[in-house]
Amino acid sequence: MALSHLPPLSSLRAFEAVARRASFKAAAEELLVTPTAISHQIRQLEDHLGFRVLDRTPRAVTLTPSGKILYEATAAGFGEIQKAVTTLRADTAPSTVTLTSTVAFLSHWLVPRMGMLRQALPAVDIRLHTSNAVEQLVPGGIETAIRYGRGPFPGVVSVQLCVDELIPVCRPGLGLSSPDDLLDATLIHIDGRSRPKPKPDWSRWCAKAGLTGIDTAAGPRFPDSMLAVQAAIAGHGVVLVSRVLVADALGARLLEAPFSQTLAGDAYHFACATGLEQRPDIAALRSWFQSGFSRG
Repeated sequence: MALSHLPPLSSLRAFEAVARRASFKAAAEELLVTPTAISHQIRQLEDHLGFRVLDRTPRAVTLTPSGKILYEATAAGFGEIQKAVTTLRADTAPSTVTLTSTVAFLSHWLVPRMGMLRQALPAVDIRLHTSNAVEQLVPGGIETAIRYGRGPFPGVVSVQLCVDELIPVCRPGLGLSSPDDLLDATLIHIDGRSRPKPKPDWSRWCAKAGLTGIDTAAGPRFPDSMLAVQAAIAGHGVVLVSRVLVADALGARLLEAPFSQTLAGDAYHFACATGLEQRPDIAALRSWFQSGFSRG
């Protein structure tokens, strides 16, 4: 039979719903039409076929022998269509990847680049999870992370993105050009960081720079890098911080690095739960981070 000889699809859909629900009213509610519209579709179907498919009484709706044959075909057909549509939607819907990292990294490095990330990976829906603790990575939960440390990290697959260093930064215009100028400057301290080790504080930096006669304990203290960097941008002093975290602020001239002396840091790594490293969306996200860190 040519497709042009088939009954209208709308009448077949109405018939399948009535036969499955054994009710014109229930079928109408499912298809968001009136019972009168359903009755019209069934009459149109039977007129097209030339035989009855439903027996209707005030108390029940039952299938005729011909209707049973037609119902088996329509139920199977619409079922296959539903499966195909579900598969196609799953193939085209954005995949979801949850990424965890510290508040400082997400706010200073990733959030300013979210537009570029969405443009590069439009089929990947990134969910951000902030935590200064090392979160467990598991399939179906928090699956990926940007971790700061020496690596390798147990229980995950990771790739190093870059080696970091700690540098003193301040707002431009404070008149700092040599370490001796810190004698008259305010030192900003970060108490909340646990990496790298030994702790990158002002006493270590001054010792390495050969600077003496300075009270390295004086100055305001902040619980994390994000607040300390904001204080430096506001002109409240000089902070010793990850170069990666202040790269954008340095480029925008919100901060400057007046001294060449640095302290060694750890490295930034992209990590994912074991077994997910070859998943296309996670592999694409890893490549994006590798490209982003290589550009600086």
